Amino acid sequence: MARFIFVMGLFCLICQARASGNDTYDNHTLIRLYPTSDDNLQAASHFEDPSGEVEVLKESRGLNDTLDLLVPPQKLQFVEDYAKIKNLKLEVKQPNYGRTLEDVAERTPRRRLLKSFNIYEYNSYANMLEFMETVARRFPDLVTLQNLGKSYEGRKMNLVKISSNPNAGNPIIFVDGGIHGREWVAPAMALYLIHRLSSEPANRRSGGELDGVDWYILPLVNPDGYEYTRSSKSNRMWRKTRSKHTENDCYGVDGNRNYGFKWGVSGISHDPCHKETFAGPRPFSEPETQMVRNVMMDNKKNMKLYVSLHSYGQYLVYPWGYTGEILPKEWKRLDNMARVVSQAVVKAGGLPFKVMSAGKWYPAAGGSDDFAFGGAGIPYSYTMELTDGYEFTFPESRLRNTLPTFYEGFKSFGSQIKKEFGHQRKKRELAQGY
Repeated sequence: MARFIFVMGLFCLICQARASGNDTYDNHTLIRLYPTSDDNLQAASHFEDPSGEVEVLKESRGLNDTLDLLVPPQKLQFVEDYAKIKNLKLEVKQPNYGRTLEDVAERTPRRRLLKSFNIYEYNSYANMLEFMETVARRFPDLVTLQNLGKSYEGRKMNLVKISSNPNAGNPIIFVDGGIHGREWVAPAMALYLIHRLSSEPANRRSGGELDGVDWYILPLVNPDGYEYTRSSKSNRMWRKTRSKHTENDCYGVDGNRNYGFKWGVSGISHDPCHKETFAGPRPFSEPETQMVRNVMMDNKKNMKLYVSLHSYGQYLVYPWGYTGEILPKEWKRLDNMARVVSQAVVKAGGLPFKVMSAGKWYPAAGGSDDFAFGGAGIPYSYTMELTDGYEFTFPESRLRNTLPTFYEGFKSFGSQIKKEFGHQRKKRELAQGY
């Protein structure tokens, strides 16, 4: 039987928290549960708070990999009892969690020209749009913007297309980020990818990152949720979109449960008031997920790789996500590419990715990676969980050293796609006499 470890002082936290009446995260406690056996792992993967008040920040993906919970004061006893019954090791990582969050609303608005735009900061969505538009003006031979439409709250959604030869029929790599509002490092990485691909002269030369591969990047799929997380500390952990589908005061859909492949079969909630995983009233109920679907379907002939950026945990996972019981027949090919990318990140000084199928981690249906692979027929599809530690509040000061390591992983993605599909294309062209 696994030894249960309980941090002394939790009872004091319970008493103190119950006396507090504020509705921010200041009185929430970050708790980690550690599975140390297969039975523990099952218990961690099946954790559920019927009231929906405990927020699951990260699921456990294996032995000694933590289940991270953000617990309001009235649920501390519930979590403690669950850990005791299931023999899960418990750690109180951070009491008064909200006090660690930066109040972004107090920041000076950041309206900058490109020359002073800081790619190593967490920028507002307005600044992101300004950055994309400026990049397109500076590099019109490489960068074009496609207006996909508007988010639920009316924010313009631009797809950034980077190509040295848009008419060549190159294989396309599609990267998106920020479907979950609180995962700020994801759009930051997408913007960094745009910056490096567009601004480095070597990328357009023979053998460069744009030689034979086109990149489509949608930096922020959920701008409404993202801006909501920036509005105050009490909203910092918001995950979903900001749509409204019922008469009650519950908002939002988990965009990564809203895609129309095996929609609703596992790992979702049908309760619109659920903080985490409400899958929506129907597949593709959200304008944001409809736009991503349309990019995939409109370009599926040439699209060979899809990567959805998330945080946190340093994972690189592939289909299937809706189940852990079966793997696609191509799983070994998916696994091999992920491991090559992980090696490139490590070589650049980053941490290795943990590679597995998404469903082995925990089954969740309606994800964009499953739709890309099973619905749009894109041969390589991944969810990339960026960073380990700091939960969803990865320090802005660490971006300068972290984002370049992930970029090396994307360079590896590009070379692998070029090697497989660029070579095949050239062989077809030769056979046809071009």
